[in-house]
Amino acid sequence: MTFFKRTLLAAAAIACALTASAQDAYESEAWELGYKPYPYNFIQLQGGIGETFTNAKFTDIMTPTASIGFGRFFAPAIGARLHVNGWESKGGFRSITDTYKYKYITGNVDILLNLNNLFSKKSHHFLNVILVGGVGLSYAWQNNDMAAIVAKGPRENTMNAWGKGFDRDDLLSHNLRAGVLLDFNIAKHWALGVEVDFNSLDDRFNSKYTNRDDWMMTGQISLTYKFGMAKSKKPDVDDTPYVGGAHDFGETDNVDQGTVNQPNTTIIKEAKPLKEVVYYAINVSDPKNVEAVAAECARWCKENPTKKLHVTGYADKGTGTAVINQRISDARAKKMVEALKNAGVLDSQIVSEGLGDKVQPFTSNDDNRCVIIEGK
Repeated sequence: MTFFKRTLLAAAAIACALTASAQDAYESEAWELGYKPYPYNFIQLQGGIGETFTNAKFTDIMTPTASIGFGRFFAPAIGARLHVNGWESKGGFRSITDTYKYKYITGNVDILLNLNNLFSKKSHHFLNVILVGGVGLSYAWQNNDMAAIVAKGPRENTMNAWGKGFDRDDLLSHNLRAGVLLDFNIAKHWALGVEVDFNSLDDRFNSKYTNRDDWMMTGQISLTYKFGMAKSKKPDVDDTPYVGGAHDFGETDNVDQGTVNQPNTTIIKEAKPLKEVVYYAINVSDPKNVEAVAAECARWCKENPTKKLHVTGYADKGTGTAVINQRISDARAKKMVEALKNAGVLDSQIVSEGLGDKVQPFTSNDDNRCVIIEGK
């Protein structure tokens, strides 16, 4: 019992530590989903079959079982559940064909360990593999069939072993559980799953005394309703893009200064290259307060109709995944192009692309959340 508790505590500590280390990735993923997948509360309904291991044919003692659970995933890898399971169980004897059934109910407090999130930076998966471990109590009653078998006369182990005097009509027992839940996320609030649990109970649970704990296996289909997920929130930083880079829009007169004032002198003007950098907060793609930049770009394009603006979106490699970062860089480039068009830049003068996190133009990680506009 002590070892069991220590194992659960150690697993919980490891899960919390790994979850904290992946927090940036979880925040980035929440932006993509539109909500934070963890923490959340849940209600779970289950139904299936149960089997108490005893010396009888396996198919003869299969029984229906059902469960209801209430719980919470506190972090992507660790959760807890209050679980009530019960219905009917059966036992039998090798020397006779009779089986007997009785009612039971168990109440457990379970620790849930999501193996996907324990070892992955992603926190949202279609399939989650969840280890289940718990402790609780079991109560069994209504063992009338066993009493009828005993009444037929002495046979191998045909005494009702419930209670110290082997004559009670009910039994209170411990219940130790270990199992696995395969949980399929089918929607934001809904999941379907398959759970298989092995429960260790009092030696007399199956009405027989063998000097070792009895075991019961349950296999159930589950339907889980998840609720209480928070909306994704902007990181605690200023999400207003700021503008930096080169603001070099000057012109030079490529003529002999001594002849500028002569009547027939032709002045040749050569535009300097344009470069603007617009920086963003994490997962922000809408350009804000860039009207001045867009107006300057429009002016430059009008003065240089044969030139083009190259609009390139980037994302920092320090957060998110390659797929997410490609998506955010594409969105940044696309929305910046829209801002330039609204300012009067012709579509024919714009070339755009998103490079995700494949290229990092700056040494500072955060500066790579940007769009670079170059006129050339």
